[in-house]
Amino acid sequence: MIDLHTHSLFSDGELLPSELVRRLEDMDYSCVAITDHVDSSNLDFVITRLVKVARDLNQRQSVKVIHGAEITHAHPQLIEPFVGQAKELGGRDSYSSWRNHCRACS
Repeated sequence: MIDLHTHSLFSDGELLPSELVRRLEDMDYSCVAITDHVDSSNLDFVITRLVKVARDLNQRQSVKVIHGAEITHAHPQLIEPFVGQAKELGGRDSYSSWRNHCRACS
Protein backbone atom coordinates (compact mmCIF):
# COMPACT_ATOMS: atom_id res chain seq x y z
CA MET A 1 0.00 0.00 0.00
CA ILE A 2 0.98 3.62 -0.43
CA ASP A 3 -0.26 6.89 1.04
CA LEU A 4 0.70 10.10 -0.75
CA HIS A 5 -0.99 12.53 1.65
CA THR A 6 0.03 12.31 5.30
CA HIS A 7 0.94 14.87 7.96
CA SER A 8 3.34 14.76 10.88
CA LEU A 9 3.32 16.85 14.05
CA PHE A 10 5.01 19.56 11.98
CA SER A 11 1.46 20.54 10.99
CA ASP A 12 -1.80 18.85 11.98
CA GLY A 13 -0.61 15.27 12.38
CA GLU A 14 0.08 13.66 15.73
CA LEU A 15 3.32 11.75 15.17
CA LEU A 16 6.96 12.46 14.47
CA PRO A 17 7.80 11.55 10.86
CA SER A 18 9.87 8.54 11.99
CA GLU A 19 7.04 7.24 14.19
CA LEU A 20 4.54 7.67 11.34
CA VAL A 21 6.79 5.72 8.98
CA ARG A 22 7.43 2.98 11.56
CA ARG A 23 3.69 2.49 12.06
CA LEU A 24 3.14 2.34 8.31
CA GLU A 25 5.94 -0.20 8.02
CA ASP A 26 4.12 -2.39 10.56
CA MET A 27 1.03 -2.16 8.31
CA ASP A 28 3.02 -3.27 5.22
CA TYR A 29 3.05 0.07 3.41
CA SER A 30 5.71 0.44 0.74
CA CYS A 31 5.66 4.23 0.28
CA VAL A 32 4.47 7.37 2.03
CA ALA A 33 4.55 11.07 1.18
CA ILE A 34 4.72 13.33 4.21
CA THR A 35 3.13 16.58 3.05
CA ASP A 36 2.78 18.90 6.02
CA HIS A 37 0.87 22.17 5.79
CA VAL A 38 3.05 25.22 5.12
CA ASP A 39 2.82 28.96 4.60
CA SER A 40 5.37 31.75 4.96
CA SER A 41 5.56 31.20 8.73
CA ASN A 42 6.93 27.65 8.63
CA LEU A 43 7.92 26.66 5.08
CA ASP A 44 11.68 26.80 5.75
CA PHE A 45 11.30 24.90 9.04
CA VAL A 46 9.12 22.11 7.64
CA ILE A 47 10.86 21.50 4.31
CA THR A 48 14.39 21.30 5.72
CA ARG A 49 13.31 18.85 8.40
CA LEU A 50 11.27 16.65 6.07
CA VAL A 51 14.16 16.52 3.57
CA LYS A 52 16.50 15.38 6.35
CA VAL A 53 14.18 12.80 7.87
CA ALA A 54 13.25 11.37 4.45
CA ARG A 55 16.94 10.95 3.60
CA ASP A 56 17.64 9.27 6.96
CA LEU A 57 14.62 6.95 6.86
CA ASN A 58 15.11 5.96 3.22
CA GLN A 59 18.51 4.56 4.18
CA ARG A 60 17.12 2.42 7.00
CA GLN A 61 13.41 1.63 6.61
CA SER A 62 11.54 -0.45 4.09
CA VAL A 63 8.87 2.25 3.58
CA LYS A 64 10.08 4.76 0.99
CA VAL A 65 9.50 8.33 2.16
CA ILE A 66 8.76 11.23 -0.19
CA HIS A 67 8.91 14.68 1.38
CA GLY A 68 6.49 17.32 0.27
CA ALA A 69 4.44 20.28 1.39
CA GLU A 70 0.83 21.32 1.26
CA ILE A 71 0.70 25.08 0.74
CA THR A 72 -2.28 26.10 2.82
CA HIS A 73 -4.44 29.22 2.74
CA ALA A 74 -1.88 31.18 0.74
CA HIS A 75 -2.89 34.07 -1.45
CA PRO A 76 -2.70 32.83 -5.07
CA GLN A 77 0.08 35.30 -5.88
CA LEU A 78 2.24 33.76 -3.14
CA ILE A 79 2.01 30.15 -4.31
CA GLU A 80 4.67 30.41 -7.02
CA PRO A 81 7.23 32.08 -4.69
CA PHE A 82 6.50 29.45 -2.03
CA VAL A 83 7.09 26.65 -4.55
CA GLY A 84 10.37 28.29 -5.58
CA GLN A 85 11.47 28.56 -1.97
CA ALA A 86 10.53 24.93 -1.31
CA LYS A 87 12.63 23.82 -4.30
CA GLU A 88 15.61 25.81 -3.04
CA LEU A 89 15.29 24.08 0.33
CA GLY A 90 15.39 20.63 -1.26
CA GLY A 91 11.81 20.00 -2.28
CA ARG A 92 10.99 17.92 -5.35
CA ASP A 93 11.26 19.96 -8.49
CA SER A 94 10.14 17.89 -11.41
CA TYR A 95 7.63 15.33 -12.56
CA SER A 96 10.45 12.91 -13.30
CA SER A 97 11.60 13.03 -9.68
CA TRP A 98 8.11 12.08 -8.48
CA ARG A 99 7.78 9.40 -11.15
CA ASN A 100 11.10 7.81 -10.14
CA HIS A 101 10.12 7.79 -6.46
CA CYS A 102 6.73 6.29 -7.25
CA ARG A 103 8.40 3.53 -9.26
CA ALA A 104 10.51 2.74 -6.21
CA CYS A 105 7.30 2.46 -4.18
CA SER A 106 5.57 -0.03 -6.45
